[in-house]
Amino acid sequence: MRREFSAGGVLVKGDQVLLIKNPSGVWTFPKGLVEEGETPEEAAVREVLEETGVEGEILKPLGDITYWYILKGERVFKRVRYYLMRYLRGEPRPSWEVKDAKFFHLQEARKLLKYKGDKEILSKALSYIQDHTLPNS
Repeated sequence: MRREFSAGGVLVKGDQVLLIKNPSGVWTFPKGLVEEGETPEEAAVREVLEETGVEGEILKPLGDITYWYILKGERVFKRVRYYLMRYLRGEPRPSWEVKDAKFFHLQEARKLLKYKGDKEILSKALSYIQDHTLPNS
């Protein structure tokens, strides 16, 4: 069994959150593999920038989600660590890896997300946002 460890960001700009449309056509959060010698925090910031063209700064960890998928007939166990991020600069422009990248109102994003883990991570982010003022967002 193969294992993968990825990191990603829930990047907030005011009352909007950044989502990507993955190659399967599903709206989700930007994420990618943590490369050798890289921290999960560094990977999350890098992946958000690479996939969307938007630069963010980590505010806090939101937790991990885990799932299984099949790659070339092999079962893969994947763990993704997500971070709440604040917007710094840039406009969404999808990379070659994704179909689209856009900001959505937080409540609209909740309806667009399909995966259970994504919905749980967004709920954690919303709980934190409701109780805190995010810097420069």
